[in-house]
Amino acid sequence: MKQSHSPCAGILRIIPLLLVGMGLTSCFTGIESTKKITLSREERKQTAPTAEESFLSDIHGEPHTQWRAGKPFYVADERASVMIDAVNIPSGNYSLVAGDTLQFRDARAVRTPDGRTRTTIIFNRGDDEFRYMARETPTDVTTVMSDAIPGLIDPDMIEAVRARMLGERFWTMSAMWLDDADSRMQGRKYAPVLVTAINPGTMVFPVRVSFTDDEGNRGSYLMNFGSAGTDSRGFQNLFSLTDPRRNYPSFTDEVWSNICNERVVVGMTKEECRVAKGNPSDVYAGHDYSKSMLVWVYPDATTLYFEDDILTGVKGYQ
Repeated sequence: MKQSHSPCAGILRIIPLLLVGMGLTSCFTGIESTKKITLSREERKQTAPTAEESFLSDIHGEPHTQWRAGKPFYVADERASVMIDAVNIPSGNYSLVAGDTLQFRDARAVRTPDGRTRTTIIFNRGDDEFRYMARETPTDVTTVMSDAIPGLIDPDMIEAVRARMLGERFWTMSAMWLDDADSRMQGRKYAPVLVTAINPGTMVFPVRVSFTDDEGNRGSYLMNFGSAGTDSRGFQNLFSLTDPRRNYPSFTDEVWSNICNERVVVGMTKEECRVAKGNPSDVYAGHDYSKSMLVWVYPDATTLYFEDDILTGVKGYQ
């Protein structure tokens, strides 16, 4: 499907990229950047959440007023020591490190000099005592949620995700996996996987989902709780509940193999490229006397060139 092109056509393909880099798109009337589309209030009402967005949406933090005495919290990162004060430490070990477990003992309301109320959470690690003071609020009511204490992970929320996902089959939505050493590895997008473990993650992404694909390859994702549509690490951005290939019956096995590896090759259609790489951050469109021309630019600077909706060139990382 690869086409031959005249020197003029080659120059035309380069123009959009030059304009992107120079910020001069307004000087070339045949090319324009697409604008962000904002849904109206009525359209938002009609946009129902997907099954993936709803899958973990009911898993959320619990207010401190409902915590039981002895409720455990995992320490995800030693930086928790910055926000959680060591108060009475008979052990002499004043530091918190990843893997420690704190137990909730009590919560107290503390009055600040300006008359506001701040909630102090008291934890124990054995005989050691640690305290977390919630940040000030404009009112006298400060509720501390179990998923909002920096550096701590609520094991009850981990267990809720485990009950929902462990032993279940899903399809991956990103080829960027983590290996056993937490290093990035090239996995497969849209691969069927079986979830083998759910464990505490990091301070930023509190859930670690480990899985094995249909070829025996192991990998994992770091994930956030819940399924907020704007969250790039929510369930709906990492997994599908159904086989995505069913949505694209016309794609050949060769094209689908490239898509699963997030690769694009000359000759692929615009739709095939979109499924492989996702939506671009910027789009530039134009035409000459005989064909339409399109340039897609991605945040990692990968640039795709199309003529009549067929990919004719790729520049940048793949």
